[in-house]
Amino acid sequence: MAMMYGVYSYLRRSDDLVLMVRKPEKESDPNSGLCTLPGGKIEKGEKGLNPRGRLERAILETRQETGLILLNPQLRGIVLFDNEGRIFDNWKSSKDYMVYTFVANEYAGDLLKEGGGGETPFWVPEPEIPNLPKNAGDVKIYEWIKTGRFFMGVIRHKGKELDEENTFENYF
Repeated sequence: MAMMYGVYSYLRRSDDLVLMVRKPEKESDPNSGLCTLPGGKIEKGEKGLNPRGRLERAILETRQETGLILLNPQLRGIVLFDNEGRIFDNWKSSKDYMVYTFVANEYAGDLLKEGGGGETPFWVPEPEIPNLPKNAGDVKIYEWIKTGRFFMGVIRHKGKELDEENTFENYF
């Protein structure tokens, strides 16, 4: 089973609001119906030795889903969603996912009411993120981002639950 690649963008304003999107219900999305960071799949030409492609994809996905343009995003971490044995409600292909996570504190543009793929973008106070409907492993990514250090992490699940014992991160 081939690995998939994607990007997330963590945009945090100076008033501690974080940009999130609620994904529409669809069968081909591991975040179907859930709240997550803006992001999406990396296309074939953006993989490999082209780090610029991942950055450009993060900016593009954020703009398409929210209307906002990230300014000066920085790569903060890389996460492997090791999906062996994981169960999703609306995603049948449960392939492993390598996700490049970018952070930014500046943006341009106006927030859309609805993104190009049916996403609903919104600002949420950072402390309220754990209370949103989301994939269990996403909580770990938010924790790792908040350290301010570059990280590499692996997120594993047992069925639908986070496998805390086999989920880990390293900081650099």
